[in-house]
Amino acid sequence: MARMFKQFSLVPKPLRYKLMIAFSLMSIIPMLICGYLSVNFIFPKYAQIGPISLVIFITLIITMLGFHLAKEMIEPIVQMAIDARRIAGGDLEHSIAVTREDEIGDLGKSLNVLTQRIKDNINELKNYGERTKEINIDINKKVMALSGLLQISSLISSGTDIAAIMDMLAGKVSYMEDSNPAVIMVLNEETNVLEPIALSNVKSTELAKRPVRLGHGLVGKCALELKDIVIDKDIAANSEIDDLRKTYEVKNAAVLPIIMHDKCKGVLLTGNKRDFYAYSKDDMELLKVFVKQAAIALENDALIKKAEELEVIDELTGLYNENYIKERLEEEIKRSMIYQRPCSFVILKVADLEAYCGKRGRMAGEAALKKIAKLISEGLTAVDKAARFADDEFAIVLPERNRKEGELINSEIRKKISELVVDPKAEPAYQKLKVCSAISENPIDGASANELILVAHNRLKDALKGANAS
Repeated sequence: MARMFKQFSLVPKPLRYKLMIAFSLMSIIPMLICGYLSVNFIFPKYAQIGPISLVIFITLIITMLGFHLAKEMIEPIVQMAIDARRIAGGDLEHSIAVTREDEIGDLGKSLNVLTQRIKDNINELKNYGERTKEINIDINKKVMALSGLLQISSLISSGTDIAAIMDMLAGKVSYMEDSNPAVIMVLNEETNVLEPIALSNVKSTELAKRPVRLGHGLVGKCALELKDIVIDKDIAANSEIDDLRKTYEVKNAAVLPIIMHDKCKGVLLTGNKRDFYAYSKDDMELLKVFVKQAAIALENDALIKKAEELEVIDELTGLYNENYIKERLEEEIKRSMIYQRPCSFVILKVADLEAYCGKRGRMAGEAALKKIAKLISEGLTAVDKAARFADDEFAIVLPERNRKEGELINSEIRKKISELVVDPKAEPAYQKLKVCSAISENPIDGASANELILVAHNRLKDALKGANAS
């Protein structure tokens, strides 16, 4: 019965079919009116065939059916336009109610499908935007890291002090981690203790500055075992983790050993306070690049120190340096003791060099030192050795010379220096420099280089006091 009703019903019929019926019904009205007028005025003898009331009634029924069909088609379209306008306004959660099985129903279904696709595409774009943002942040971090590494490399190549290099390195690591704590420790191989050399954005500085013994705590274990240690949301807490978090005031941390020639030379530690945070592979790789740079800086510093130890010539004066003259003095003392021969040590100090540099400038002071060094060299034999002992001091080793013989050479050198005009263009008071000196002899004043140097320095102090008093 229901199937039969549905078959004869207009609901499932196509819109074109309904429009045809509505048009047909609406067109019957003028046809009936024309027929009525024709019967009454053109063929009056047939006017009694049907009463006028019946014609009016039939006309009204047909009109109502036509209007009803038109309304059934127009109202859904109007409602659909309202729904479409709402969706176009951004309300993608809204959907069109589909209650018909004709073209209007198909259009509603199509609009719902289109809306869902737009919604899916927008969500996909949002996800893509978030991912793009993360990629941009990652790219920016790597660009900043590269820039930082170039700056650090420049400092390393220029021979900058290791502490300044590590300060910059810790600052760059901290900046990469959104201004979170970063600490660099260097291993003291004599005491087996990790000593903090650089800290950045560390609030509890007193705790963070404490040295860490090798093998103690997570930091000490990292250095001893040469293994990275990561603390984040995936790591269960324990007493050592809690202690590290308290010391550096972080929730997450990464501790990496600074390795040079398969040995630990220090540790890099960084962290943050983010909730539900986990270090990614890229994060660790970026930190390892900074760790390698720290290792290069430490190795370069060690090479510089070793080179300084091997250097024997003072760059400014061309004389030997302090390290060499001490070693040479020690050798001459040993030789003199074996062959029972004397050896003297002379030290000279330019007493007013500081005042001269203050007046004439540092470059003028260096020029004066060069001239004095040349005079000292000219007054010595081939076996005698002269060196720049400090900024304003010179030292002379006189093998085979006792104190009396050494004093003659010392006096001659002092006389030449006192007559030397270091800068003819300067004021008369600054044309010459005052030099004081002292001498010690082996074995009377000592049996080692350190003893002779100490005696000579003490006598030099007395000579300076006498010169100032006069």
